[in-house]
Amino acid sequence: MSLRNYLALTLVCFLLGVGLVAQLRARRAQPPLGAAYSTDQSAILGSLVVANAELRNEIQKLEGEIQAYERAPERAVLPQMNEDLRAMRIVNGQVQVVGPGVEIRVAGGVSAVDLQDLLNEVRNVGAEAIALNGFRLTIRSALGSDNRGITVDGRVIEPPFVFQAIGDPATMSTALNRRGGVLDLLRGGYPGLELSVKTVSRVTLPPVREKYRFVLARVVK
Repeated sequence: MSLRNYLALTLVCFLLGVGLVAQLRARRAQPPLGAAYSTDQSAILGSLVVANAELRNEIQKLEGEIQAYERAPERAVLPQMNEDLRAMRIVNGQVQVVGPGVEIRVAGGVSAVDLQDLLNEVRNVGAEAIALNGFRLTIRSALGSDNRGITVDGRVIEPPFVFQAIGDPATMSTALNRRGGVLDLLRGGYPGLELSVKTVSRVTLPPVREKYRFVLARVVK
């Protein structure tokens, strides 16, 4: 397999894995809707259907790009391969990024599961890059808790919990504040919890603090 085909296939598999993992995480451990939110179940299911359709369209698009790579001369596809490599570095959190987006502030009093659900929600509404309390979050990031409190990849973070996400500010703000969404459920489940979502014209997110190293995995030749 040539280098260009390998990079293109890697990008397809990675993005497919991102989409599938995000959906599996979003479906687990959801807070109970209760009677007050029963009418919003159709909206939640509808958003999942839309997300699945968008994922299928993206897969078809990437498969088409692979076919184009295979037909094109090596030199002709180098610019696109460089662009794909740049996108993968952003997805993996290997570089600092800047752009417009939203900032979500949670005063405290929530669990790691609540923050994970909120992270899934931010991903699902179109975030291209996300950080939590200064930690860049990728598909490998793990939110948890122990006797020290809430942790990100084993490091303790203190409230308030602040998500910063790059993406279309208006789209994300509207989607996050929709009735039946995670923020709405948190407001209902934690009366008095301070929650806010604001749009920002420019936010800078750091790269991941530790680069992931593949120790055992090797490319099949």
